[in-house]
Amino acid sequence: MDTIGALLYNIELPELVGQYTELTYQNGVYRGACPIHGGSRTSSLCVWDSHYYCHACGATGNAIQFYSDMENLPFYQAVELLCEKYNISLDDENYQKQKSVFKENALIANRYHRNVDKALDYLKEKRGFNDKMIEEFQLGYDEGGFLNVSAAGIVIPIQDNYGRIVGFTKRAIGGDSKTPKYKNTTENDVFHKRQLLFNYHRAIKLIKGTNTLHLVEGYMDVISAHQQGIACIGYMGASLTKDQIKLLYDLQILHNGNITFVLSVDNPDVDETGKKMIVKMRESIIKYAPDLNVCCTVYPT
Repeated sequence: MDTIGALLYNIELPELVGQYTELTYQNGVYRGACPIHGGSRTSSLCVWDSHYYCHACGATGNAIQFYSDMENLPFYQAVELLCEKYNISLDDENYQKQKSVFKENALIANRYHRNVDKALDYLKEKRGFNDKMIEEFQLGYDEGGFLNVSAAGIVIPIQDNYGRIVGFTKRAIGGDSKTPKYKNTTENDVFHKRQLLFNYHRAIKLIKGTNTLHLVEGYMDVISAHQQGIACIGYMGASLTKDQIKLLYDLQILHNGNITFVLSVDNPDVDETGKKMIVKMRESIIKYAPDLNVCCTVYPT
């Protein structure tokens, strides 16, 4: 078992949460006021053995995420303090290797973000992004060469469910017809695109208002929706994958079924590819999660 797995295995989540708020056991779940947003309702926070969910603020996750939020710590600092607290060894080669990769990715993101001023015309005038979104998504600019794309482009960090930068995509804003519009990090030990949903860690906190989560393909569409306060994630490809569908179904279970996923593709009435993707994704959902509450956007005629 790796370091993080061993840590989560050894932490009794209700015991950890109980150090910050009083919990009572009711019908198979621990309940209490949420200390993350400072709530007073004694039933808003639900805590199970391995995860928690607040019905008031939308906070959710495992022991690491809870401790990180409560102590305002970055992911790895939270992990290492919890390891010290629960006597878990950090002498794990895989853990140290992944930590090094995430540190390097953070440095790369910062490097290109420092150049973002050179792309503000594109980001603000063409895309309509405000300064808050540019900072929150740590958008950057590359004059050429990053991810082996010679054209200039926007560098977008891709984060996992913990908010760690696992990879990047580059959106070309120059080049010729042969230049790929988007180019992603090559699959590696920490970047598995099929298992990721872009903006997941932010979007799940916005679901509580409408019980709706929007699914789109493109990174820029996700950022535009997030800027409007819409819970939106990107599946980063032509179609939802098996792993992504299962992740959505787990989220639906967490919300006791009270969530609707709104799938948007390129207008299927005018775009043949969009029409084919709707059919393909419907078949995948029926196969892997037939009870998933999903509907499709209807475009005006």
